[in-house]
Amino acid sequence: MAPGSTFLAPGYRPLPPGVHALTGARVVVKPGEVLEKATIVIRDGRIESVGTNATAPADARVWPQSGRTIYAGFIDLCVVPGSTNPPISGAAQEPALDTNDNDLTAGVARFFGTSEQRPLDRPGVHELELITPEYRVALNYTPDKKTLSGLRELGFTSAVMSPAKGLLRGTSALVALGDAQREETILKPDVFHHAAFEASSREERAFPMSLMGAIAAIRQAFFDAQYHFASKTNAMDARQRPLFNASLQALESAVNKEVPVCFEPGSVLMVERAGALGRELGLRCCILASGQEWRRPELARAAGAGFIVPLNFPSLAKLPDEADWEQVKLDALRAWDWAPENPAILRSNGCEIALTTYGLKERKDFRRNLQLAMDRGLSEDDALAALTTVPAKLCGMANELGTIEPGKLANLTIIDGPSYFDPDTKVAESWINGRVYREPVATTALPGRETPRAVAQAAGESTPGTEAPREAPEKTVAPAAAAPAGTPDKSPAPKGTSSENGSAKPKEKNREELRLLHRARVARSPLEGRGPLVAPASVLISGATVWTCGPQGRLEHADLLIEGSRIQAVGQGLNRSGLATEPLVIDGKGMHVTPGLIDAHSHTAILGAVNESSLPSSAMVRIEDVVNSETDNLHQQLAGGVTAVNLLHGSANPIGGQSCLIKLRDGLAPGRLVFEGAPQGIKFALGENVKQAGWGDRYVTRFPQTRMGVKTFIANRFEAARQYLQAWETHAAKGGPPPRRDLELEALGEVLQGKRWIHCHAYRQDEILMMLRLAESQGIRIATFDHVLEGYKVADELARHGAGATTFSDWWAYKFEVYDAIPYNGSLLRDRGVLVSFNSDSSELARRLNQEAAKAVKYGGTDEIEALKFVTLNPAKQLRVDHRVGSLEPGKDADFAIWSGSPLGYSSVCLQTWVDGKQYFERAKAAERGLRLATEREALVAKARKFTRLQGGGDDAGASAGADLLSAPREKEFEGIDRHCLEEK
Repeated sequence: MAPGSTFLAPGYRPLPPGVHALTGARVVVKPGEVLEKATIVIRDGRIESVGTNATAPADARVWPQSGRTIYAGFIDLCVVPGSTNPPISGAAQEPALDTNDNDLTAGVARFFGTSEQRPLDRPGVHELELITPEYRVALNYTPDKKTLSGLRELGFTSAVMSPAKGLLRGTSALVALGDAQREETILKPDVFHHAAFEASSREERAFPMSLMGAIAAIRQAFFDAQYHFASKTNAMDARQRPLFNASLQALESAVNKEVPVCFEPGSVLMVERAGALGRELGLRCCILASGQEWRRPELARAAGAGFIVPLNFPSLAKLPDEADWEQVKLDALRAWDWAPENPAILRSNGCEIALTTYGLKERKDFRRNLQLAMDRGLSEDDALAALTTVPAKLCGMANELGTIEPGKLANLTIIDGPSYFDPDTKVAESWINGRVYREPVATTALPGRETPRAVAQAAGESTPGTEAPREAPEKTVAPAAAAPAGTPDKSPAPKGTSSENGSAKPKEKNREELRLLHRARVARSPLEGRGPLVAPASVLISGATVWTCGPQGRLEHADLLIEGSRIQAVGQGLNRSGLATEPLVIDGKGMHVTPGLIDAHSHTAILGAVNESSLPSSAMVRIEDVVNSETDNLHQQLAGGVTAVNLLHGSANPIGGQSCLIKLRDGLAPGRLVFEGAPQGIKFALGENVKQAGWGDRYVTRFPQTRMGVKTFIANRFEAARQYLQAWETHAAKGGPPPRRDLELEALGEVLQGKRWIHCHAYRQDEILMMLRLAESQGIRIATFDHVLEGYKVADELARHGAGATTFSDWWAYKFEVYDAIPYNGSLLRDRGVLVSFNSDSSELARRLNQEAAKAVKYGGTDEIEALKFVTLNPAKQLRVDHRVGSLEPGKDADFAIWSGSPLGYSSVCLQTWVDGKQYFERAKAAERGLRLATEREALVAKARKFTRLQGGGDDAGASAGADLLSAPREKEFEGIDRHCLEEK
């Protein structure tokens, strides 16, 4: 009787025999273990025995398998049934693209303080539409014969059917790919919880609308699930029991580590974040690879999780003209050339990998792409493990699947030939739960190469079907003889061939040339030329003009001595005898040395939008979650002497997200850019942006809509945070169950406690005064007012409060609320005792912060030494890190820049930039870098052009997915937004 079956009613077909013996095959028991001419005995859907000396039982049906190879049935860990949804795109997040989209029109909520909510007729679930962990594929799965057959043709006998949409999408189910009833095919009903860093669309206009918002929503949902579980455990009476919530209850299996979480991060940097988030939340995790792990393999290694790896390699776009190649970016060419190597790179970094068809537009491309991956270093044993043992382990079914051993399910993949990894071999049969499924074969053969179907028909045999189990024993036939040499082939040339001098040119020949071309990688690692250029134990700069920006002022013919990552001494004629090693000596004659420049207001290195604009308070989102270590802006700003930038959330909300101060340690991982120990900050905003002026009626849907509403909203959130802190204080004093952890109120509570500093976007004097009074009523001191273009009108009030002002040097009149801005603002504020800095708010402007500082000399007559402090010591003080950076003083971090002349001179250029005593930029080497990149691009273009010629201008020999990789730039952004809003990218 078939496994799982019960007694059948009269009229059903008799059950097929339950005992089978597959004899004479080459059996790959598991990767690295092969038996020649072995026999596998199957009884009631399970493997009874396997060996070279095994004898077929008397009651077994014998299936001769001579000349064939048998593998454990392949397992696909990510199939989305009935969906053509591609993997979530990292295109808007990807390091090299650096879009930093700050579309303020995107996604505003209809409800005060919350996101788009669930319909009222669906109580007991999470309020966010994108969070549906209660969804179970096992309860909704309907087998589709076309999908099942297509997977079996590739050798897969089981697959994890996965949910398609949302942040927390629900649980997937492992199913057998046979044609039995649904209940019989489900091998494991809950395999993974699926979490994807996927934001809402602009049309949905609901939280989360950004990558950092997506991470915050996932983090909060798991904290809520922990609280929900603890509350049930600790409840003393009905008043304390939590309300029923199917979503939070479903997540308990992840919180308790019963069911692992499969993260789909969408980009290489988010792979690291997925691993870190899993560790923070105490989850068992695996990761659906982005395909970009080759960029930063150490980040994949650091994730500490198994990887499910799609083989959806990008393909080249069809370019109508040769000149169009000039528009193709180096990074896009690198992505195309590196992609097949991604699986091997993950394995070489110690990651377990399972291969999947996920993301392929055509599943038929799977084996061809697998061959490309093996050409690039993926071993046959690793490839087989990625189809068998590793997926069995990751889905918790290693005791049932993955190897051919007694007691395991009789799921087998049988091919006609010695190896599945020879692309000319075909999958002949699949055995699923002890039933055989014969696969269809092509009906058209190339000249002289008849297919098995054609051979069988020539021999007068019938061809087995493709879906229903077949019980007839295998018959072996000899291959048909090839046509005599010189025999003309009068049949038309097969599709995909070309005719030269009357002879057909097979597409397979081109494919082999394409394979050989693709096997040799031309692209170089994006990490080449990044990181510290020089990292000496000590450095001595002698005879330079040193702008200390400290008590020593500006020193002529002075020395700067560095040891390790710290400044040891500044002065004339320094003694270096006390150094442990001979220092690197830089002759500073004619040069000027300054502290590294600091940008107090930047959005230069943020992935996936700088605004979470769907809510009036997004205090729960963290810029630290989305730091973009791969943007070329880091290199460009190092070339301008910048060593640290304060990454701020955008200005779309009265209360924005948590900021992040980073050092420009180009080449290091995102977490290692973060300025260690820097006080935490948060972005607030006032004015036209937050009340949605000029956004258009379509987007004006969120409270507040007026300036008085902004004040009321901020005051209300502070009161909520105060009550939140009080609840925790009561818990600490009296014990009992802890309060629910609320990430938004937690951040605002830190503001009230003086642990987090406010950086407030503001322009008009009335709003500046309003925020000063509101802060003082709450016992808060504002760290900085950003932009503060009417600050000169209320300079005394700012000074009295102790707020800093980080402003523009000379921006004005770009929107209505800045009509009264003047270029004297910075100097006037300084003269009245306000701590002033100049910021960029622009990746382009940040490269010339030294010249921005010089404008304080021109407008207002500020002393040169004081003007330079506008971009060095003063922003360091505003960010509360002046004990570490901002001036050249003994004991401080060795962050400095060397200039060809006065740093305030319009013709001066930065020659070198050092961070933590390591050189990250040298002008002389920048030209070499540019030449190296140009040479690499030329070689890649040459390879790509040859590749497209061999393809015949659109043949499908390349990978099927990702055809838009090299296509035109993104569509035009929404219009009707004021210039400054768009600048906050």
